[in-house]
Amino acid sequence: METLIVLSYIALCVIVFKVCKLPVNKWSVTTASVIGLFIVGWIFLYMAMYQPVSRMARLYSVTTPITSQVEGLVTNVYVKGNEQLKAGDPLYQIDPTPFQDEVNRIQSDLKRTQSAIDYFQAELTRYQKLGSKGFSSQEKVDQVKTNLLKQKASKSEYQSQLELAKFNLSKTLVTAPTDGYVTQVALRPGMKSRIVPFQGNLTFVHKEDKQLFAAFKQAPARYIKTGYPAEVTFNTIPGHAYKAHVVQVNDIFAQGAVSASGQMTAPEQSAQQGRILVKVELDNPELVKDMPLPSGTDAHVAVYSPKWEMFSVVRKVILRMQSWQNWLFEG
Repeated sequence: METLIVLSYIALCVIVFKVCKLPVNKWSVTTASVIGLFIVGWIFLYMAMYQPVSRMARLYSVTTPITSQVEGLVTNVYVKGNEQLKAGDPLYQIDPTPFQDEVNRIQSDLKRTQSAIDYFQAELTRYQKLGSKGFSSQEKVDQVKTNLLKQKASKSEYQSQLELAKFNLSKTLVTAPTDGYVTQVALRPGMKSRIVPFQGNLTFVHKEDKQLFAAFKQAPARYIKTGYPAEVTFNTIPGHAYKAHVVQVNDIFAQGAVSASGQMTAPEQSAQQGRILVKVELDNPELVKDMPLPSGTDAHVAVYSPKWEMFSVVRKVILRMQSWQNWLFEG
């Protein structure tokens, strides 16, 4: 586009020199060149500030690393890659044998404890009757009461353990958290599922609209406001520009984030200049409903501010020319 503007100005100069019959010498050529340099520079300077474009835009989808809440060997993998799932559909099964054994053991302990409770309850009743007739001491009655209370406490503890054991047993079947699909299924039976945060066995993609974020340089970002019109071109759809609008301008980026780590933040560690993230939504998303737009697709986003709006025409032409380049090579 820069070349096109320069060539257009040269053609205009040639026409002016011919029509006005201006002399062609070093003074007239120099004057025309300086004027052209000023005009072209002025156009691109104001266009870059008030009609900014980002070539670092991308479609994103929210994903969840799927891991189990219990550890064990994987016995079955029910899911297939990119197959649509409903919330609660089974993904894979962990060997439930050790967890079922734990449930059975606690149930046996619970039955044994209940039998002991029944026994001490009967003994307490018997000793209380004997005591009322003077055939049993109060010490013996108190001893039976103590044993009965111990068994009841054990029963409560076993019941809590049983609930936990049943919960762990239920978690041997890993299910889909929401509607969506799993992609790049590499999990196989015989692998061991471990409890490792943020290192899942599967990657689950939620069924929701993709989000488009563009990273703008800091200088023109101050002229980007929520609601401003925008246009988007996708590398996978050459020659097409889609109307959009700004939904959100993030108030922070990575270089400005500080977390508690016990170490002081050194500016030189974040020497690279950060960019402002801007969320953009298409005005008519149904236009790209059947288009090849997987998450991760690169895009160009231009935002048009009301200041110096006449330069938006130049920006629109440049945006479309760059989009057409994708027919030949990735622009």
